[in-house]
Amino acid sequence: MVPNTVLRLAAVQKSLEDIIRPVLPETADFAKEQLGLIIKSIALVRQQIPHEYAVHVHDAHAFAEFGRELIEQLPETSGTALTGAIERVEAIAPTVVPDRLALEDAVRALRGAIEKVLEGVSDPEDLAKVGPIVLAQTERQTLLERLWVVDTGFDPSPASLPTIEQALYSSQAGGQQ
Repeated sequence: MVPNTVLRLAAVQKSLEDIIRPVLPETADFAKEQLGLIIKSIALVRQQIPHEYAVHVHDAHAFAEFGRELIEQLPETSGTALTGAIERVEAIAPTVVPDRLALEDAVRALRGAIEKVLEGVSDPEDLAKVGPIVLAQTERQTLLERLWVVDTGFDPSPASLPTIEQALYSSQAGGQQ
C-alpha cells in the first residue's frame, strides 16, 4: 500500500520532536524557534492534506459562480476568455467531492475482502485462473508505489519509470481516465 502522506509527515514531525529538538544546544535560540515553526507547519499541513482536494473543488465552483455573476452584471464580458474559463472549470470540477476518509476505509475493506478470497483459493485450477490477474495487479501496484517514493533516490532505475502523472491520469491508470 502506498504510504499515507499524513502518517509519513507524522513520523517526520515525531523525529524532529524526539531526535532533533533534544540535541539542540541550550544557546541555539534561533534554531529552536525555527524548529518550532517547522513542527507547527508540519502539523498544519497534516490537518490540511485530507481536505486539500475539497478546497480546490470548492474554489472551482465558487469562482465559476463569481464569474457568472460578473457576466450577469457586465453582459459585454459574455463570450470572452472569462466565459471559456468558467466552462473549462465546470467541465473538470466534480459536482461532489467524495469523503476521503470513507473512501480510504472502503478501499481498505475491499483490499481485505480480496485478500480473504485469495487466501481461500487452493484448487490448482482456480490458482491457475487467478494467478495471472494477481501478478498483473501486483505489478501495477508495485509500479505505483515505486513512483510514489521515487524522489527518495532509492529506486535502482528511476529513468525507466513513467511519471506519477502518467500513471495516475492516463487512460490506462486503474481503468479510468
